[in-house]
Amino acid sequence: MTSIPATKAAISALKLEQRVERDVKAGIPEIDRNSHTESEESLRSYVIREIIGKVHQDRQAQLDEQVEARNEVGIRQLYQDVKNTEKTISQRIGNRFSVIAQDLKRIARELSSVRMDLEIFKHRNDLTREAIYRESKILHYSIIFFIVIFETALNSFFLSKGSELGLVGGFFQAFIISLVNLGLAAFAAFALRGSFHRNILRKLLALLLFAAIGAVATAFVLGVGHYREALELNPFIASKLAVMNLWGDPFGIHDFNSWIMVIVSGIALILLTAKFFVVDDRYPGYTAMTRRVKELQNQWCRSCAGAIEEINEVAEEFQQEVAETEREIRSQYISFKSSIERSEEIRSHYEEDIVKAQGLLDELVRYYQSYSARMMNRRAAYFGELLRFELDKLPKLNTTGLEQHKGDLVAFDQVLHDLDQVYADSVAAINRRSDEVQRQLSALIGSIERDNGLSGL
Repeated sequence: MTSIPATKAAISALKLEQRVERDVKAGIPEIDRNSHTESEESLRSYVIREIIGKVHQDRQAQLDEQVEARNEVGIRQLYQDVKNTEKTISQRIGNRFSVIAQDLKRIARELSSVRMDLEIFKHRNDLTREAIYRESKILHYSIIFFIVIFETALNSFFLSKGSELGLVGGFFQAFIISLVNLGLAAFAAFALRGSFHRNILRKLLALLLFAAIGAVATAFVLGVGHYREALELNPFIASKLAVMNLWGDPFGIHDFNSWIMVIVSGIALILLTAKFFVVDDRYPGYTAMTRRVKELQNQWCRSCAGAIEEINEVAEEFQQEVAETEREIRSQYISFKSSIERSEEIRSHYEEDIVKAQGLLDELVRYYQSYSARMMNRRAAYFGELLRFELDKLPKLNTTGLEQHKGDLVAFDQVLHDLDQVYADSVAAINRRSDEVQRQLSALIGSIERDNGLSGL
């Protein structure tokens, strides 16, 4: 930043002694003259243009920077936002309430419709009891997985002898057998459940399907035993021998290990069928209908509880926004006030710079006169205070923004004085509106339940 230089530095920069020597040789200054010399006028021009001008430019830039920073302050708008809290929270919670109401009505209609479908299903199928099924299928599938792995592990040991890949090949063959058993068990459970249907035709078809699956499963299990026995005789044509022996004499298995495989596969098939059967109600379709109703009931309960929490969250989020706005107002006020103090300091420094510049010019003139007198060995000419004649022409700092912002600061002082009460009123308005909407929400839930026959859920 440009500052007022020392007298010696100014003398050196102006080459003042060389000027005096040049003027003396030219017969300047004259004795008892009243006009200023060209060199003396150049001293004034140097101080005004090179020193005061640059100082003014720097100080004005600093003032403009402070004004621009203060112009970005939004205290009035932020304060108005806090004052409009009640209106804003009413709109925000009202919009959210409308969305929640539509969602609750939709879920209630779906639940009412599915409950009606369940009642119609029970009436048509003469069901007077509740569905019996496993709520969680995790344990169910865990047991099925354990059965499949256990059967695979046992059968892989018996099938590894005849496989070209040894135990690895036996494991894959046993795993395929377990998957086939798994599929047969699933179909068998489906057919067995269909045999409990109220419709006679569907019941007969289910029994026929169950009998067919039982026959296929028995043939498959015995075929596994024949295949194991054929591996002992000739691994290369074991499949062909197994089919021929199964067709000719299904129970003609003479190897003890082969019978163990038959028993293991049969037990696994029975256990898998039982697990698939008991996981759902014995009446076909009853479990799916009941699960759908319970899922929607749980969704309805979660939606009702979530609706209240959602209203509370909207109120809490808005309360946090108001608190942040209040802190922002205080922060901007502090910055605004500090900026005004800084601008006043800049203006004060500029006035001090003017005084310093006057003193510097006086020193330069005295040095010029004194050095001239020594050179000419006579009294130097009178020289007035040049700068004082030019005070009205010196550049002035533009403080329009500063004066305007001083008036704003008075208004902001009042804002800060009222801010605590306004903030407290805003928080109270948020809490009051939140309580009102929660009461409306409770009334709405009760009305929806009555309209859709969901009372007592």
